[in-house]
Amino acid sequence: MVTFISHRGESYDAPENTVSAFKLAAERLTDGIECDIYFTSDGVVVCCHDENAKRTSGHDALVTATPFDELRTWDFCNGKEQYKGEKIPTLQETLACLKGNMQIYIEIKRGNVEMVPAMLKIIDESGVPQDRITMICFGKEVCARSKELRPELKTLWLTSYKEENPITAEALIAELKSCNADGVDIYGMPTFINAEFIAKVKAAGFYFAVWTIDDENRAKELADAGVDSITSNRAAAVMKALRH
Repeated sequence: MVTFISHRGESYDAPENTVSAFKLAAERLTDGIECDIYFTSDGVVVCCHDENAKRTSGHDALVTATPFDELRTWDFCNGKEQYKGEKIPTLQETLACLKGNMQIYIEIKRGNVEMVPAMLKIIDESGVPQDRITMICFGKEVCARSKELRPELKTLWLTSYKEENPITAEALIAELKSCNADGVDIYGMPTFINAEFIAKVKAAGFYFAVWTIDDENRAKELADAGVDSITSNRAAAVMKALRH
């Protein structure tokens, strides 16, 4: 059965990368959540997609150049007035939102290799079983470091290719082997990502996840084609449509 992951939480309805979005995913019983992490200037690991907080908080400042206590005073409701006053969460607070057997995909942003040991320490302290956690990153060095420090932690290489410039399954397999990843998390809208393509990658022993699929028809195509996981801004709605 395909796993449905709420992208930055149930971000279609709640502010992305916030406790409210993560808790909404838990309430709606999606299979898991995805979040993005950075260091603050004083070394706190927080969840935010953009390095600059302007889009989500209105403050034109880099998360990585701002101390946590200051970030915490800002409103991250991102224009969703019913969530006014929403705070930027730490990774610890995000992990605490998981209920039951929910999974979490943690994306290390900007290929920051130094975040790997910090992330692992927080995971270990959280008590969340490691088999419910997946590390994802566009940076191959981060993937390789994750597997070096914690071989048993599922690690997926994030990537994206345009319709007019597709990658072959064979080339993708080579990329995954080069960074010792357990699989791929690839943008799933291009039509070259089909049953034949997916089957080749999975036959080589790799996990196959796709992002970010909000269209129910495309989600069904991908599920029928054999993907293991679908990340969506409206994961609960897509999951309900496909599992009815």
